[in-house]
Amino acid sequence: MPNIPKQLNFLNRISYNTPKAHVRLDPSRYSGLKLVFQYENHNGQMGARKFWNQYLPTLKFYNPELQMDVLRIRNSNLRDATTPCYLEALDRDGKVIQTLQMKNKRSDTILDEFNQLFELEQIPNDQLIQLKRN
Repeated sequence: MPNIPKQLNFLNRISYNTPKAHVRLDPSRYSGLKLVFQYENHNGQMGARKFWNQYLPTLKFYNPELQMDVLRIRNSNLRDATTPCYLEALDRDGKVIQTLQMKNKRSDTILDEFNQLFELEQIPNDQLIQLKRN
């Protein structure tokens, strides 16, 4: 029982406490998202990593039919800044229809650009899920 508050906080972070990520992508237009970034945090890749950690779980929670692929590239050369860092939206045929460059951007900026670039709807507050301990 001692882990219940911790688990509730974790689940509420995904389902309730990230309001800018409470969006539903148009399932007739999008079949998936592909996130590509470097495994290490250098060369402008930290924002993509934080976006993946903070916001992608919420996006997946409210878009369960959407395929989400994450490709993390290992690059041990600290000076090599050519590692790709982007998020792609795929249409129903699996073709890339939109690309969001994430390099050298903060996770909040990436989410703001995501919300502007993609066709989506904000989930009404009465449809959000918040878990409470009895």
